[in-house]
Amino acid sequence: MRVVVLAGGFATRLRPLTLTKPKPLLPILDRPLLDWIVTSLVDSGFKEIIISVKYLADAIKNFCSSRYFNTNILFTEERIPLGDAGPLRLINNVYGLNTTFLVVYGDIFSNVDYEKVLEFHRKHSGLATMVVTRVDDPSRYGVVVLEDSGKVVKFIEKPHRREALSNIVNAGIYVFEPEVLKYVPEKPSKLARDVLPKLVSEGLLYAYVHEGIWSDIGLPSDYLKANFEALRYYYPNGYISDESLVDGAEVIQPTYISANVRLGSLCRVGPYVIIGRDSVIGPAVRIKNSLLFNNVVVDEGSIISHALIGERSLIGKWVRIEPESVIGDEVVIRDEVLIPKKTVILPYKEVDLSIENEGSVIL
Repeated sequence: MRVVVLAGGFATRLRPLTLTKPKPLLPILDRPLLDWIVTSLVDSGFKEIIISVKYLADAIKNFCSSRYFNTNILFTEERIPLGDAGPLRLINNVYGLNTTFLVVYGDIFSNVDYEKVLEFHRKHSGLATMVVTRVDDPSRYGVVVLEDSGKVVKFIEKPHRREALSNIVNAGIYVFEPEVLKYVPEKPSKLARDVLPKLVSEGLLYAYVHEGIWSDIGLPSDYLKANFEALRYYYPNGYISDESLVDGAEVIQPTYISANVRLGSLCRVGPYVIIGRDSVIGPAVRIKNSLLFNNVVVDEGSIISHALIGERSLIGKWVRIEPESVIGDEVVIRDEVLIPKKTVILPYKEVDLSIENEGSVIL
């Protein structure tokens, strides 16, 4: 059975992180999101995976070519943005989708059991099965109403929270029969707008309810939450690489410390901190509820809280980075600088003076 992974989006809401890498290559606990997806598919027995790419396509192709040697991974590259339905027609034209196929969004982090999804699909003999899950706020997603049989009787895309008919939402994973392609317009199109409502109206769509880990990585806060959920699920007692040096530092679990990380004396790190490979944290630094990408340097006495710090960034001495701030790759923040709440700093910037206003964007 073929699998389609949709990985062509621009991920504008995740900027500045996605200015330098495509969303599917953002790390979850030190592994690109795409690696979690592909590895799970391979472990479930899928032998052929077709990845639809556009934005920073070469980065995704290069990653896959250097990583997967025993799996047949193919690519289609969109010349213009095709939405999440349009690539299915493109892939069908290039490779053929002539039998039952699986579709997975490339920005979903989950532990969905694909074998159980396929079993559900075969049992119900529908034209399409969508995976759904429960969330606290359904207003950001496609909301579904189900019969006891699992048939979807209503599908409403992004309703107002007070108007949502349930908290069960589209989880971005589908099983389709080839006949579904007849419902895909011959133009850029979206599954939620152009395809799924038609299937619902004809009684052809069923839903498998997933009860495990699931995160739609749309916003920086979603991305941070996904890392924390992965940490809590896979390493509830934390993880410290044997190749890292943490003597003299206090590590509050759960925390994830990758390979070749050095923590200075009197550091206090955690809980819910992920530090990428080859990072250096100076003495007396405090970090909590944050993610630091690879090769980040944080100098003496700095404080980082609820923040995202891009690769190869340099944080000087006695810097304070306040919650919900997002720092792009290779940013330099000089000594004694204050980065207030919700600050966004684009890649390759140098900041040598404190930023006065919350929510500033440093271009």
